[in-house]
Amino acid sequence: MSAQRLFSQRITTRIEELIQEARRFDRLPAAQTMALRLERALRVLDDRVGGDAELDRPVVIVLLGGTGVGKSELFNALLGKPGLSPVSATIRPQTTHAHVAVAPADRQHLGFLDETDLVATDHRLAGTALIDAPDVDSTESVHLERTRRLVERADIVVYVGSPDKRANFSVQEEVRRWAARKRWFFVLNKLDQIPEPDREAVSADFLHRVQELGFAVDQGGFFAVSAVAMQTGDNGLNDRLERLRAALFAHRAKEQVQAVRTEDIFNQIRHAFSGPVRHELERLHQILSVHEEELDGRVRRVFLKALSTPQAQDMLRRIIREQAWRAAPGRVGGFLALPVWMRGQLAFSGLAYQLARMSTGGPSLTRMLRAGWHAAKAAWQGILPIRTILQGFSAAEERDLAAITQDAQRTLEDLGLDRLDGGTPSPTAARPAQAEVEQALWTAKLIGQTLTALRSQGLLPRTSEHAEQDQRTRELFQERLEQALLVSAGQLASQRVNLIHTLAGNLLPLLVFGHATVRLVSGWLAGDWLPLDFYLTAVAVFLVSLVPGYLLVAASLSRSGNLPAPDQLVQSLLSPAETEPLRRVRQGVDGLLSRVRDLENALRVSSQVLHQELDSSRFGAVLQEARSDKEPQ
Repeated sequence: MSAQRLFSQRITTRIEELIQEARRFDRLPAAQTMALRLERALRVLDDRVGGDAELDRPVVIVLLGGTGVGKSELFNALLGKPGLSPVSATIRPQTTHAHVAVAPADRQHLGFLDETDLVATDHRLAGTALIDAPDVDSTESVHLERTRRLVERADIVVYVGSPDKRANFSVQEEVRRWAARKRWFFVLNKLDQIPEPDREAVSADFLHRVQELGFAVDQGGFFAVSAVAMQTGDNGLNDRLERLRAALFAHRAKEQVQAVRTEDIFNQIRHAFSGPVRHELERLHQILSVHEEELDGRVRRVFLKALSTPQAQDMLRRIIREQAWRAAPGRVGGFLALPVWMRGQLAFSGLAYQLARMSTGGPSLTRMLRAGWHAAKAAWQGILPIRTILQGFSAAEERDLAAITQDAQRTLEDLGLDRLDGGTPSPTAARPAQAEVEQALWTAKLIGQTLTALRSQGLLPRTSEHAEQDQRTRELFQERLEQALLVSAGQLASQRVNLIHTLAGNLLPLLVFGHATVRLVSGWLAGDWLPLDFYLTAVAVFLVSLVPGYLLVAASLSRSGNLPAPDQLVQSLLSPAETEPLRRVRQGVDGLLSRVRDLENALRVSSQVLHQELDSSRFGAVLQEARSDKEPQ
């Protein structure tokens, strides 16, 4: 089993796409933190899939703990060489540099370690490098930085505590920081300082604190020992120390070691979007969703207010009903689709004519011709003069929508996400765009001056500023209202025309058509040509057979009940243009979270496979899955 095979190209591609997506949110700290962590994990991946050199690298085990817990004593006792790592009962911290014990043949494979921070010594057990790291609760910050670099590259971490410091908060926080990313052994040192009757209770308390950190630790991964067991002559404590030594220096197959390192990469990647990073992105998505929903509601209320006049409501219902007739042929199918389609075309033209007459005023030859044009256009293209029912819109509604647009933009600015909406154009691209804008403004100004001159001379009718604003407003709403009407009509057709209409409406025409066809074919085969009366009668009977189905559809679509009310109609406006910038950013965050979830699910499956292959008694315990998302940064 190789890292290349486990860490498939598909997952690598997902990581690169996730990094690219996160980089778009350049003003969002959580997204940038995720991108940096993922890039670092990919660099580690590149180092660890380099071939045979990686397989030859020894298992790196780091002793992690606070000051005064006996890490250095334990390091010396495990190697059987007192004095390798300095020990002091008075100087704290005593371990200022990392001490590493490694077989001479393995030292060449530890090039990733900073030799300036290490004190190396030889030991005879090849395949394992044991490191005594500086104390994590040292007053010197450089010690913590050195320890973290070592833990990041470690294969297994050994948390060392003592009876008097088993509740050390800073040390436990450091363990929690790395908990989900590493495999762990847990050691309670200095057991010789506890009276023998109390040892079990103290050990149980230490183990309970470890389990509270989220680890499912049994006796195979927990050791209560004394680093000075040889000096005390306590055989029981000496046996405990031997059991720990056997676990740390156990033989491990290269394939299993490689599996541990692959698991470590998986954990680093999952850490990139875990804890506060994930929660911050989810919080941001929730904020954007709430603001978008609120502003969309305000847009719908503006529409509802403008469509609440009795005349507008009556016309909306008629238009929806006629649009449902146009959608009905596809619902009924078969022979019945023909008369339903013809009725929709003819009635739709009549409705268009009435709407056009409403908007054109009194009778005149010009108005009649204009109304006829609208009717013909509606018949052939299915386009209604929707602007007729937009008379209820005014400049006040336009101002309300402009305010909503500003509120959406202000929300993005407050969250520092306004640059995500379309990005910032480059200077080379901005110059042509600016030139086009200036040319358009100049053209509009020239046209405006020309129209004003013509009106002043009486060649064109004068129009008030309010009328011009109304016209712009109606043009603004028309396209979206047409879409909303089509959606509502489609819903009405699907609710009222169903399989019953298809079967009942087409059964009788099918029988008539089948009977006529049989008669016709039989006559041809017999050489007996049927008279013209037969064909005329067959056509007439066939048309009559369509009437019951047509009446059934007409009755269903003509019912007055269940027609969408204006408030239901405006609910069809799911994506108002006023909130489009906010929606694009929210969708971007949603896409980022979706990629995170997909990658996390893929890594979780791979990690479960690795967990089954690795024995915790030789490779250490792992954090419980249910608690892994609670780790701190």
